[in-house]
Amino acid sequence: MHALKLNIHDNVFDKIIYFLKNLPKDEVSIVEDKILNESQVQLIEENSEEQLFSNHTANLVEEWKDISEDDVWK
Repeated sequence: MHALKLNIHDNVFDKIIYFLKNLPKDEVSIVEDKILNESQVQLIEENSEEQLFSNHTANLVEEWKDISEDDVWK
């Protein structure tokens, strides 16, 4: 089983929900449907690039965890 967390803009939300609701109910369930206010959306957009890099698979290599990015580029 997989769990996904998506940030979906209002203009495509109805299409995504329609698609998900037409999948087999015993195989797909919508766990949370949360409406974000404008400040929450802005915070997500500001931090999205930072999160992409912090979740990079290089962070999983034990030998590299103690090395800062600055040390790599010296």
